[in-house]
Amino acid sequence: MTMPGDHSADAPRWSVRPRTAASAQGAPTVVQSLRDELVKIERRLEVVIHQGREAFTEGSGSYDRATVAVLRLAALFEDSSRFAPYLTVVTLDERRGIVTTRNIASHSGCGALNTEIFWRTVTERLPEVIARIRAAIDS
Repeated sequence: MTMPGDHSADAPRWSVRPRTAASAQGAPTVVQSLRDELVKIERRLEVVIHQGREAFTEGSGSYDRATVAVLRLAALFEDSSRFAPYLTVVTLDERRGIVTTRNIASHSGCGALNTEIFWRTVTERLPEVIARIRAAIDS
């Protein structure tokens, strides 16, 4: 990117700069990062459950929160080395289901999801999966 204050007409709009080195000092532990992410997912699911089935329609805020919860949960499985010790409590079939739901939502659009199955997934199955991950963290 261009440097702040560089407003000349000839300055390139974007320029490559090296990344700054990340500091490990003060960085959250893997366990804390996982806990924080689970809280974010759970908050979304709690709102969806609180709003009820009637509010859960494609395009609604409730539906969008559920979709983001699935996206975030699926992302936990992408870096298997980071959270692996805590995610072994999630079966291969459950992982596939979560990732498949994420793929449908992100690539085919939410309209391709069966709303009733999606509702049961986010209100029944995902909270149970998250509870098992929490138990693995705490053991």
